[in-house]
Amino acid sequence: MQAKRALTDRRFGGIALVLSGAMFLTKSILESIAGDPPSTGPEIQAWRSSHELALAWADETFFAATVLLVPTVIALYRSLKGPDRPWVDFGCGVFAIVIPVNVVLLIVHGRLVFPVFGIGLNEPAIAALVVSLYSGGTHAISLLLAGAAVILGLAMRRSVFGPGVGALGVIAGAAQIVVAYPWLVSPVVVLICQALLAAWFILSGSRLAWYPWRPVPGRESPSRPTR
Repeated sequence: MQAKRALTDRRFGGIALVLSGAMFLTKSILESIAGDPPSTGPEIQAWRSSHELALAWADETFFAATVLLVPTVIALYRSLKGPDRPWVDFGCGVFAIVIPVNVVLLIVHGRLVFPVFGIGLNEPAIAALVVSLYSGGTHAISLLLAGAAVILGLAMRRSVFGPGVGALGVIAGAAQIVVAYPWLVSPVVVLICQALLAAWFILSGSRLAWYPWRPVPGRESPSRPTR
C-alpha cells in the first residue's frame, strides 16, 4: 500500500513538473514576444498597451507553472532520498523558496496587466516601479533556480534519473545565471537559457512519472537505501 502511494506521488509530481516546464517555456516565449521593458515611465505605459495580450497570457502561464511546482518539490525530495542526502535537502529547500517568491511576483506582474476595481497604472512613475520590482524579483528567482538546478542535477547523476538528466540540470542551472542579467545579453540568448531549464523540468518530470523505478546496477535506487 505504501509503495503504491509512493508511486502515485511520484507520478503526480512528475506530470506536474512536465506541465510546469511547458508553462514556463510558454511564459518565456510570450515575454520574448513582448520584448524587454523600456526604461522610462511613459515608454513603459506605451509598451504595456501595445503588448497587453502577450503580457496577460504570460501572467496566466506563470501562475499555472508556479502552482504545479508544489507537488514537484515533494516528489523530487522523496525520489532523491532527501532524508539521507543533506545536499538534496538544501537543493529542494531552495527550490521550495521559489514558489512563494513567484506568488509575490505574480501579484506584482498582475497589476501591470489586470486592473483591480478599475484601478490601472495611470501614473508613469508607478508603472516604472511595478516593472522594476518585477524585474528585480525575477533576477532573484533566476539565481535561486541556478543554485537549486545545479545541486539537484548533481544529485540526479547517480540515481535512476541518469547522468544525462543530471548534466542537463547543471547546464540549465548555469544558464539561469545568464537569465538573471537579461540586460547584458540579447532576448534570444535569454529564451535559449530558459528553454534549457524547461527541458530539464520536462525530462525530470518524465522520469518521475513514467520510469519503472526498478533498481539500476551501479546506481542508487530511490526506493531502497544504498549500502
